Parts: sequence; structure tokens; C-alpha cells
Amino acid sequence: MAEKIHVRVPASIGNMGSGFDCAGLSLKVYNEFTVSKSGRTEISFSKACLSVSSGMVLDLFTDAFKAGLKHSGRKAFPAAIEIRDRIPFKRGLGSSATVVLAGVISGFLFGGRKISKTEILKLSLPFEGHIDNLAASLYGGFAIGGPAGSPIVASPAPERLRIIVFIPAEGLSTKSARDVLPKKVPFSDAVYNIAGYGMLCSSFFIKDLNLLKIGLCDKLHQPYRGKLIPHLEGFLTREISPHIIGACLSGAGPSVAFFADFRNIKEAVCAVKKAVTDEKLSGDVRIFSPGGRTEWKIIE
Repeated sequence: MAEKIHVRVPASIGNMGSGFDCAGLSLKVYNEFTVSKSGRTEISFSKACLSVSSGMVLDLFTDAFKAGLKHSGRKAFPAAIEIRDRIPFKRGLGSSATVVLAGVISGFLFGGRKISKTEILKLSLPFEGHIDNLAASLYGGFAIGGPAGSPIVASPAPERLRIIVFIPAEGLSTKSARDVLPKKVPFSDAVYNIAGYGMLCSSFFIKDLNLLKIGLCDKLHQPYRGKLIPHLEGFLTREISPHIIGACLSGAGPSVAFFADFRNIKEAVCAVKKAVTDEKLSGDVRIFSPGGRTEWKIIE
């Protein structure tokens, strides 16, 4: 029986413009979890975790871990969790999904249960609420899913795609971003998103980046969340650079993701940095490659 395990989970961009709550893209940056049987339950981070309390992360991991153990027919036991955290919390990059997936997978491994991605998603969904980040991080690349129990369809992203992300210094709670959404939307807005979603999926399945410009447009969540994120509308509506294919809110925000061809990446990054400076915003601008999926192994 396992005594110590390691799980590596990539960041992800949820919602993906018109793909609200059902489409996500993994990024090649990871949170890594080393989990060991211990005399008491505790958690540690590789760097100061300032945007969220360690207790909140521990509770989320522990609940997911217990669910994985129970599903494996094992009773809960104390564990020490070491997190090498490279994904900022409360920034819309799927950090909570990495914690949930690591917790459930750890429960499976310690319980001696064969890993099943379908079962992992089923157990993880109640903790995360939506499939987009979970599916993208677990399967890797661009992933889409529907209601609980429906299959996941995943596709590698075009190799030349790069994502420039503006990560604000201040975070935003997912609950706040969810609460601002309306209960009903105009019929025409729903049709607009359906058309855009077709373009979004096509851009990844047939590897045509030009379709992203339409696929990233949205009327179901970004206009409403812009009330909480003052910089969002300007980033999405103005042409920051002809070298940027399109942009969208990353997850529930407040980070904004810009998509570009790697051949134009220098010009695109300069344009994003200038836009951030012009708006007098504080935060980081980082470049990511798409892809990367969840991996695990038993150490001892």
C-alpha cells in the first residue's frame, strides 16, 4: 500500500469566452502535491500563500481526499500535504481545480484503486461546481464537457498557439463573480454564444487560430463580470495589437488571457504590457504554452 505519492496538475483557463462553464484549456504551469501518511493532517507551501488562507486550501484538499478514499473503500487518515505552488489562487487560473483533482487522485492512490478519469471527474465535480477547469487540467489541452455524466472531448492545442495572461495583483472570489450573473439572458445573446461556441471548438479541432477571434466573444458572462473588473471591457473591445488573435476573461477572473501565434509573440507581449501600463494596473504579464495534463506516481 502506498505511503507517499506525488500529483502534478496544470493550470487552466476556464469558460474560454463563448464556452462558458463547459470549455477549458490547460496551461504548461503546474501545482505539485506531495502527500504522505502522517501522524496529523497539515499543509505547507513552497512560497508564501497570501491570496488565500492555508486553512481553506487544506479543507478543500482534505474533503476531496476523503471522497477519493471513501470511493476506494478506505477510511480517512491524517496526511501531510506539501504544495509546490506555481499557480496563484483567486486569479481565474484553475487553482482550486488543481487542489480538488490532487485530493481525489491521492485518495484513489492511497486506497489502491485503479485510476479512472471518469470517476475522478464525477467525485471532483461537486467540489468545483463546473467541468471546464477540471476536464482541461485532467485530460490536457482544449477540453469540452456537458452535464454531469456526459463524455469529455479533448484535443491538443495548435503547437503555434501561445497565451499571454495579465494576472492582477488583487484577486476575485469565484462566488462574487458568479453572484453578479443574471438569472435570465436575452434569446439573441444565447444564439450569439452558440454560434461563437461552434467557432471556438472548430478553432481547436481543425487547428485554425483565425476562428478564435469569434469563438472568444461572449455575451453570457463577460459583460456582467466587467462590473467587478474595470479593466476587462477595454481589454476585450479595443484592438490592443493586430498580433493578438483574441482575448477572454480567464475563468471567473480577474486575469485576462490574450491569444497569439508564437511567431508574433514579442510584439503581442509588448502590446499587452503597454495596455496594462496605460490602464495604470498592477500585476504580472506572463506567457504560457497550452497543454499539459495531470500526472501522478507512487513514491513509496
